[in-house]
Amino acid sequence: MVDPVSLGAITSAVTAAAGSVGTEAGRQAWGSLVGMVRRGFGRGRAGEDEEGTVALPVDPRDEQQVQSLAALIFGRVYQDAAFAEEFRQWAEEARSVTLSVDNSTVNNTFSGGHATNLYQGRDFTIGR
Repeated sequence: MVDPVSLGAITSAVTAAAGSVGTEAGRQAWGSLVGMVRRGFGRGRAGEDEEGTVALPVDPRDEQQVQSLAALIFGRVYQDAAFAEEFRQWAEEARSVTLSVDNSTVNNTFSGGHATNLYQGRDFTIGR
């Protein structure tokens, strides 16, 4: 089993959360991660940082910020045992909603003919 607070595991979890913000579960996971990081670094909500402090890198669409956030978390887990435990719990919860990163492309095409039931997409289950 991979240590959930290793650099690789943290980077994977943060990247997966950032990559899944297009879903409701992903937005919730990212929001809880950002909240945990803000608390861990003694920051309030967005815009409430003290004068002169550098804003935390929390834009999930910016790959460099995502990598920077993972590095900050990695550094913090070794300074603060409570933060490390909170991150472990967050990572377990995030894993339970199956966050994943996938840069694949799906091209669905239907030409002519007649289809009674046509399902196009990727990775879905049809059933009752």
